[in-house]
Amino acid sequence: MTMVRRLAVILAVLVAATVVTGCGGPRVGVVASTRVLKESVLALRFQAQLDEREKAMAADLRLLSGRLSAEDLEARRQSYLRDLSELKQSLEERLNERVRAVVAEVARERRLRVVLVKEAATTGGIDVTDDVIARLK
Repeated sequence: MTMVRRLAVILAVLVAATVVTGCGGPRVGVVASTRVLKESVLALRFQAQLDEREKAMAADLRLLSGRLSAEDLEARRQSYLRDLSELKQSLEERLNERVRAVVAEVARERRLRVVLVKEAATTGGIDVTDDVIARLK
């Protein structure tokens, strides 16, 4: 899943920055990026958009398969793949921006200095995944 990897990288970069200063030592939060992708309304909505577009394109290609030459059909398929890739990139960027904003917001409210990607964190931290998922609507 490239979306999971991208989100993990974006969150890792985000968490490297100090969000707020805390009293009594660093407070570290963690967020499970895979859960955010699998459970948040926004991520699921974006995935549904991708799935719908892909199904529509596949149906169109099936309808055109007897009407177009092999070369024209392949050109259409390649065009659809480019369009789908562009849509995926656009949705990933929108999701990453929103996740970054929500993580920063939760970190400020919970007075966390940094938030790490849970899958990459070796120990502990305050899990803010549920808060992030709840706000990604």
